[in-house]
Amino acid sequence: MALDIKKTENWILIENKFLFNPTEIEVWIINLLPKTWEEMAYDRGNLLSIDFPGEYDIWWAFIKVFAWNWNKLNFLVTYEGTSFAVIQSPEVLELDEVCDMNTRIFPDESVSKKLDQLEMEWNRINLSQLDEMSFEDATKDTEEEIEVKIE
Repeated sequence: MALDIKKTENWILIENKFLFNPTEIEVWIINLLPKTWEEMAYDRGNLLSIDFPGEYDIWWAFIKVFAWNWNKLNFLVTYEGTSFAVIQSPEVLELDEVCDMNTRIFPDESVSKKLDQLEMEWNRINLSQLDEMSFEDATKDTEEEIEVKIE
């Protein structure tokens, strides 16, 4: 099953449910931040942001987070019968948990090279190869979902 991924200049929208690398924390979605911060910000009222290693059971998703290489966060996400990994550090690919993910999403060629080295023929999405869209185009399918979650 192919994941619905949209890329703008600043962030990645995954399945209209997860926002990776947001420039601002959004209320209507689970925000996956790329680096750790000094204090964990698991739940700030209506703002759901994950920016610290650990395991999170949020709404309809289970998310496991690993920190590696200068506090870069790597996410293993399972929800509604599917799973994906957002991998920023190639070393994380050697963890057993990553083998269970349906799709691996990564920002650059270093992870792709490691996948080749390990001879892993998994579903791959290289974010550097995705075309960028405008914010309006990327979020037009989420307007109805946003209204339901905020009510």
